[in-house]
Amino acid sequence: MQGSGEFIRGFTEYILLSILAKFDSYGYEMTKIIEEASQHVFSLTEATLYTALKRMTEENLIISNIIKNKKGMNRRVYTITPKGLSVLKEFRIKWSAIHQNLQTLVAGEFTYERDE
Repeated sequence: MQGSGEFIRGFTEYILLSILAKFDSYGYEMTKIIEEASQHVFSLTEATLYTALKRMTEENLIISNIIKNKKGMNRRVYTITPKGLSVLKEFRIKWSAIHQNLQTLVAGEFTYERDE
């Protein structure tokens, strides 16, 4: 979907943290997980992905290590930190209200008394 990164922009870090809470991963694999889990509705550009990973590393939400893959090539693998797990847990608590309010607003299911 063209421009689909826009839809998940504010949630990119939480999506990446959710992946890393399941298992350590590398950048390309995380983009594939997002695409497949969303049935190819969402995708991230390399720039968006690596900007988010850099920011998350600087905030100590994740760490990275260089490992050799099966072919002997170096690969940067990301791991969630205890701080990252805590941030993700807090977000998941708030997610239900965020989701419900977005649904109400986007679907036009709100009511509003206008002052006239």
